Amino acid sequence: MTDWLPAVARRLGGPVEVTGRTPLSGGYAAAQVERIDLRVGDRTMPVVVKPAAAVEVAAMRAVAVVEGVGAPRMLHPDPLVLTWVDGDPAAEGGPVPADVWRTLARVHRHWLRKRARGIPVVDAAWWAALCERTLVALRGAARRTGEAEYERAAGPVAEWAADPRIRAALALLPRTLCHGDPHRGNMLGTASTQWALIDWGNARMAPAGLDLAVLEAQGRSDDAAYRAEAPALPGQLAAVEREWARAHVHVQYLGFAADHLGAARVAEMIETAAESLSRLGPALTECTNGTFVQT
Repeated sequence: MTDWLPAVARRLGGPVEVTGRTPLSGGYAAAQVERIDLRVGDRTMPVVVKPAAAVEVAAMRAVAVVEGVGAPRMLHPDPLVLTWVDGDPAAEGGPVPADVWRTLARVHRHWLRKRARGIPVVDAAWWAALCERTLVALRGAARRTGEAEYERAAGPVAEWAADPRIRAALALLPRTLCHGDPHRGNMLGTASTQWALIDWGNARMAPAGLDLAVLEAQGRSDDAAYRAEAPALPGQLAAVEREWARAHVHVQYLGFAADHLGAARVAEMIETAAESLSRLGPALTECTNGTFVQT
């Protein structure tokens, strides 16, 4: 179906014709995602067409108003039509491209302490719902495999759903627009082109440390391009954000780990989250001049 074609033609300022279409598969590409080649005047222009997810549509609108952030751009909301980004995903274990750091810095700076329409907010209720979804995955893995490690992991996650340290951190930290899932498969480019951050379907309004913790969990990388443009949190508040984010991210990906990475990795992630939470309490106490008391 190409019902979207007239609207895209108006957006591009001339007649548009489909000259080819290719299903996209592999990696994390969703079903029904296509590359469609268009003829626009005397040039060829590829686009990506995918089912419209409300959050991704809202995120693309929010990113479009950020100065200095380029592709991909939304050409149509439903189905979602995006400008094509040439290149391959960033190599696992390699450095995060400076372009990606700059994109995050500019988005985080622009949306700091603002609210983008249609984007979910990471608050205490959101966190509790994340823990509940994670418990379903852990207990399902326990039943499926018979490995006790999954059920042991469920215990801390159930307790963390109402953890006062998480609630206090989320009440204290400023939020911004976060990508939510900036793994290397969502970075496209080449050495000779600008790198882009794609697939904003997990976007959320959250403390900026969320995106940084996702990147940190994949291996340390030079974040100088980010620090050069991103807003900086004062003193101990930065420590609160860092420890909250590390705990959050390791819980966020526990469901994926339970389905794909095995019990040993789940145990490691639970341990990392617990260590961050143990540091979060003292950081909160120092940041609030001793008024935070864990119950």
